[in-house]
Amino acid sequence: MKQKIDARGWDCPRPIIETKKLLDTMRAGTVITTVDNNLAVSNLIGFSESMGYEVFCTEKQNGEFEIEVTKEFSTYDDNTPARGGLVIQISSDTYGSESEGLGENLMKAYIYALTEAESLPKTLMFINQGVFLTVEGSPVLDSLKTLEAEGVEILSCGACLNFFGFEDALEVGGVTNMYAMVSKMNDAANAIKI
Repeated sequence: MKQKIDARGWDCPRPIIETKKLLDTMRAGTVITTVDNNLAVSNLIGFSESMGYEVFCTEKQNGEFEIEVTKEFSTYDDNTPARGGLVIQISSDTYGSESEGLGENLMKAYIYALTEAESLPKTLMFINQGVFLTVEGSPVLDSLKTLEAEGVEILSCGACLNFFGFEDALEVGGVTNMYAMVSKMNDAANAIKI
């Protein structure tokens, strides 16, 4: 069974949410979602892969894409989410209130301290001005790359990267969306916001 969604003009994360809702009604089947921006394309592909679904993207005319997501029977069981790990959401490139460079220094110290911690977080999610830490020129790139090499998932909000003009400046980790971030925080054993 194939069903279609016309998500052209929709803001993130609505294309993912509506695609997931339709997939959730199926035991098996395919949803073809039409979108008109690269952020929706990467978000839908990332979501599909994280769920274990087969995904195929076709570029159409006028900057439109068809994302075909196929759910095979028993590829993923929504009723038994795996809970565990610490998820840290970072929404600024400074730690605490800004005081003549103190906030930047505290954030550098915090990220470095994470690399030396006995127990590492499962995921670091960067939103709003927090994405400044994951792009070219960030003073904490080395520490974040060390964490990533140790298995920490590093994710930056795609809408935030686009808003600040950093679409092509990401230096560490991957791009995510608000729906995926909410899911990760809800499924985490513990979640904190910096």
